[in-house]
Amino acid sequence: MPGGVTFRPYAARAIITHAFDIDHLDIWIVFRHPMNQDIKPADNLWLVEVEEILEATTASEWQDEFTMLLTVAGIGAIPDKVTVAYAGPSTNLRTTWRKQWEPWGPILSSDGTLLAFGSFKGNEINWQQAAAQNVFYTISDADITAGPLNKTTFQNNQELKISVSGFYQVHYYITVEISIAGKHVKTAFEINGTEQDLGQVHHHFGRANEEESWAGAGIFNLTIDDVLSIGIETTDAGNPTVTTDHVGLVITEIGQT
Repeated sequence: MPGGVTFRPYAARAIITHAFDIDHLDIWIVFRHPMNQDIKPADNLWLVEVEEILEATTASEWQDEFTMLLTVAGIGAIPDKVTVAYAGPSTNLRTTWRKQWEPWGPILSSDGTLLAFGSFKGNEINWQQAAAQNVFYTISDADITAGPLNKTTFQNNQELKISVSGFYQVHYYITVEISIAGKHVKTAFEINGTEQDLGQVHHHFGRANEEESWAGAGIFNLTIDDVLSIGIETTDAGNPTVTTDHVGLVITEIGQT
């Protein structure tokens, strides 16, 4: 590693769901930390068992900073049981701050046709706002696009709409810069336009016009037609211009209300 620093692997913490599609399985692995999307482990390190038979992972790709999609071809019917193990560690499965993930044993996958999930992402969107003090702005841009969706809807270039009531694990990530040094920026989830305390992140910018990245997470009890978005504000005076370069939101149903 750079500078001779050794980064200890993280223990496995991931939510796994799958969905059958005609002749293959789609499997989503949702990590609890933002991951480096520039690299990914070899497909043969994903040990997928379908009905207790080991099946080859035929493709893998990052959906966003939290979600890896695996494809297993040659599946002819909806399976009753799917497990995923990871035969790591590998230097090609790391967080954005270079922590490797430890190998994990079989984790039972939930049938994604029964669970709701959704995501959106915006890369290099250059969304800008002259920010008044303590005013919360929803991040909305035509370059924000939908990721994988099941029983959720992406709408208005800014939000996910819920179709199934339940408890949801929710993550966001964001890259921000600000035009004036010495200012504080806060980001948070919004539910139905209301800023949420859970998942708030507060950052102080020591320099102007330098990108900083962070993430937030939480579990929310959501009902049908609730909408989730991401907002930002500055807690200081001076009306600095806040620029969002990258932003993403990932939600996964984890239980019924």
